[in-house]
Amino acid sequence: MLIASDNIISSVTGIQQGDPLGPLLFAMAIDGVARSIASPFNIWYLDDATLWGSIEAVAADLRRVIPALSLLGLEINSSKSEIINLNYSADDFESAIRDIRLILEDIKITPKEELHILGTPVFPMAIRKCLDTKHVMTEKLQLIDAHPALFLFRNSFSLSSFLYILRSAPCYLEQDFLNEKYHN
Repeated sequence: MLIASDNIISSVTGIQQGDPLGPLLFAMAIDGVARSIASPFNIWYLDDATLWGSIEAVAADLRRVIPALSLLGLEINSSKSEIINLNYSADDFESAIRDIRLILEDIKITPKEELHILGTPVFPMAIRKCLDTKHVMTEKLQLIDAHPALFLFRNSFSLSSFLYILRSAPCYLEQDFLNEKYHN
């Protein structure tokens, strides 16, 4: 129950933030929308979706998915959406961007070397930058008191986050970098 001044707002209906069933119910609600995607490559992790394919296939999926999500009370945040050129010529990519911006007007152009999916760098050129950032953050922990450093390490740039990057990205491509930074 939320009490604001003389008003009482009851919270007896719907899923509340932090409800353990929230992610499951969300996934069940969008399952039909996710399964309707025709692009040859699509990954969904709760509210994060990655579509890969020809611009025509992705645009057709977006035209179908946006109204379907709207019926569920959801919308795609176009300012958090990204488009990456994997194999189009510069002219074809410009045309593709114009087509997609008719659907998602604020979509960002992300260079291939900056592509991350669920926090993991996808291409080798992004791995070193990601690992270096983690290394710099852990180095800076030595400059502060132990208790705040431990708190930051456990909650912000934790060992589990670092291990996730090592497991999910092809870090073996940067073996020399890893040996230099972490075997001193």
